[in-house]
Amino acid sequence: MIVGEPTRGAAHPRKGWTVHPHLEVTVPTGRAVNPVSGTNWEGTGVQPDIPCTAAESLDQAHALALARLAG
Repeated sequence: MIVGEPTRGAAHPRKGWTVHPHLEVTVPTGRAVNPVSGTNWEGTGVQPDIPCTAAESLDQAHALALARLAG
């Protein structure tokens, strides 16, 4: 179970090159693909099962764990 905020959605590994002291080029060098769906999470991120803010996520996960242990 994922608790918190959606991830940023960076599924493609990248390589960067400095072409000028004030300019860098970044190019995708690969692509992650889910073998079941044939898609990936680039640009959409991984969506949490229990959405909440990052600041609330530890307390929320802790409460869920305690509730599961209590039965």
